[in-house]
Amino acid sequence: MQLKPFIFTGIACVLLAGCETGQNGLQRAEPPAIPVVAATPSVQDITVYLESIGTLLAAASVEIRPQASGMIKEVFVDEGQWVEKGTPLFEIDEMPYLTKVQEAEAQLKSDEADLTVVQKKLTRLRSLVDKDYISKAEWEGLEAQEEKANASLQLNKARLTYANIDLAHCTVRSPLKGRIGAINALAGEIVAAGQAEALTTVTNIDPLIVEFALTEKEFSLVPKDQLTMEVQATCSKEPCKTGSITFLDNEFDPKTGLLLVHGVLANPDYDLRPGQTVHVKMPVALQTDVLLIPQKAIRYSQQGPFVYVVKPDMSVTVRQVKLGAERGLDQIILEGLESSEQIILDGHLRLSEGTKVELK
Repeated sequence: MQLKPFIFTGIACVLLAGCETGQNGLQRAEPPAIPVVAATPSVQDITVYLESIGTLLAAASVEIRPQASGMIKEVFVDEGQWVEKGTPLFEIDEMPYLTKVQEAEAQLKSDEADLTVVQKKLTRLRSLVDKDYISKAEWEGLEAQEEKANASLQLNKARLTYANIDLAHCTVRSPLKGRIGAINALAGEIVAAGQAEALTTVTNIDPLIVEFALTEKEFSLVPKDQLTMEVQATCSKEPCKTGSITFLDNEFDPKTGLLLVHGVLANPDYDLRPGQTVHVKMPVALQTDVLLIPQKAIRYSQQGPFVYVVKPDMSVTVRQVKLGAERGLDQIILEGLESSEQIILDGHLRLSEGTKVELK
């Protein structure tokens, strides 16, 4: 029975061997260093952007309506077809209009003949007027007949011109270069001049117009010398396209407090379409020597965002930081960190103030 305390004391000494000595004379075990991944912040020159959501509009889009009434004889194009300016799209039966042209031409010839007769008569009688062989009233009547015949001639010239215009409208042509939309009329259908329903649309989608808006605060940051923008479709992974600002409205909308802005964007491959929603970025300033760190290095507490900084003795300290804008997977650090300091990127789980670490 007297050997048990001696045995226990010996075992305890063995277990505590190689440990630090505490206040009570016992030794305390040193925790192992925690493996972590660390890196220093990157220092870059950063372009500051104003960002907005915009909508793409066609540079030009025209609804094609007939200017002549009648039956459609032929449709020359297909939906989705690309056409040049002046390309025939539809043919309307021209026979009624051709008849009007022929009628106007015949009436014009009649008027020309009537005018010729009156003019010849005036020429023959002109010498008789000077000798008072015919009365002045009779002569004035002949002059009035000439004016009337000439007026009738001019009127029927105008009617012939109008009839030719109507005849030309029987061939419906594209007013611009673009792409044919949905076709709403087929051969054999009756159409009316100026009808509400369009036969089709022709849309020019190269270039495209980008429409978005700026707040008063954002507008104050916009450079006035060179206005450019970067555009990317919100659902696309394609790289941004660069365009230029072409229009800033004269006044802010009093209801929304926003200023309407238009930009132009080349679209030679037709990979964007009117109506798409796009992400618009306007460069407004260049910041130099900006600190960036990966977002995964940032932790949050009740005091705000912080990072773990590795000290020279390989222990960590908690450092509160002030965050700027996000840059992809990185974060701009405005205050609280130096470019030479190492921050923990991975291995945060068991870290606390003063924890010893080793770098992987």
